[in-house]
Amino acid sequence: MEDLFVSENDAITAVNGIYNVLPEFYQSTMLRLTGLASDDGWTWRNELETDIFIVEQSFNHSRFAWQDMYTGITRANLVIHSLANVPEWSSTELRDASEGQARFLRALYYFNLVRLFGEVPLIEDVVGNKEDASLPRSSVSDVYSLIKSDLTNAIALLPISYSGGVGLEEGRATKYAAQLLKAYVHLEIEEWSDAEALASQVIGSGTLLDFADNFNGSNENGTGSIFEVQYASLGSGVTANQNHWYAPPSFNGDATTLPTDDNLNGTGGGPSSGGGLVQAFEVGDLRKDVTVSTYGIPNFIDATQPDGSLYFVNKFYNASVAELGNSSWNVPILRYADALLVSAEALNESGYVADGTAFSYLNAIRTNAGLNALTSADLPDQSSFRDAIRQERRVEFAFEYKRFFDLNRWGILEDRIQPQLNFLGLNFPSAKASAHPITGKNYYLYPVPDVEFVNNPVLGDQNPGYD
Repeated sequence: MEDLFVSENDAITAVNGIYNVLPEFYQSTMLRLTGLASDDGWTWRNELETDIFIVEQSFNHSRFAWQDMYTGITRANLVIHSLANVPEWSSTELRDASEGQARFLRALYYFNLVRLFGEVPLIEDVVGNKEDASLPRSSVSDVYSLIKSDLTNAIALLPISYSGGVGLEEGRATKYAAQLLKAYVHLEIEEWSDAEALASQVIGSGTLLDFADNFNGSNENGTGSIFEVQYASLGSGVTANQNHWYAPPSFNGDATTLPTDDNLNGTGGGPSSGGGLVQAFEVGDLRKDVTVSTYGIPNFIDATQPDGSLYFVNKFYNASVAELGNSSWNVPILRYADALLVSAEALNESGYVADGTAFSYLNAIRTNAGLNALTSADLPDQSSFRDAIRQERRVEFAFEYKRFFDLNRWGILEDRIQPQLNFLGLNFPSAKASAHPITGKNYYLYPVPDVEFVNNPVLGDQNPGYD
């Protein structure tokens, strides 16, 4: 194994390989596991497993998520344990950045795994054979300990920005990305002061862009972004297929996910209504027309309705390549807006302060979207401010892979989904949720893929409700 990694060029190639699982994962897999499994998205198609929560152990996208994340983790382990084999580096910056990126990405992949599946095997060493990967599921606390340790190291190793050149190109994970991801880790397990302290270190490093410019390719890796999935130019590398998944059939798309809309009154096949995203935007919110659009075209769900009556996800739509069904635009995972809203939420949970710093951060997001600032007269206590943060996160980050995780960590996923399932006469599968081992909140988990129990005989038990 050591012979595979003995030079600086080997290191760069190996680090690039850790990133390579991101483009595919943050397309169809995450769209289904998070977009459809939240109150923001629904589907009229037959892919209803995550939309109506009937996922079972053999579900392909659970398997894809597990396999993709462990592929990335295995590659990160190789980098972390092989850097010492490189006899000479052209710069300390490149050596440190190589390890920092590996630790950042390993933390990100474990963070996805623990939020989707709960307890997972902690594989920290180089995998040379099947036995090396055959480990029992570790506790959620132990998984978070590794994630936090990796991110602490990444923060110390990564640069604020990259100087350019091979292995130091723009778009790689930075110190700010590691700080913000670690803030999210603390937020997930309700370590409020740590979350706020880390998010505050990112605040001031960027700007809030015109909302559309976060998604239209005009400011990639710019001041509004902290970490993006890098997609290649059309015709080379991996292109983003959000056009394909979101665009109407008449635009050469599948419209696999549509935004929930109470005007549909539960029609369409999936849970299309009940606390709809379309209705979540306040009057005058500039984000609405960026996030959703009817395009003024015929309603293919219900032809009796007028043109322009069916909403589609517009956020990532690239009209210039619509006929190709894909796009070269990057997809943001962490934005500057995240730092503001993470800090505001953590500050409020630590203790409500009327018209304090948390208000400033919340209002920066609101005024950037064309809305009025809120004061303690509008939000007089911690509970009302909490609701305002949850509302703002929903409309700011719709279809950015955050809503499902937010609802789950707040312990209100079932409360938000059940009104949508009511239209279909279905019940949320409460047996597939249990108390989070750290926060105690009601927490829904996906099943560990059944094939993994065959691959790993010491894996342990399946998640609740899937026996």
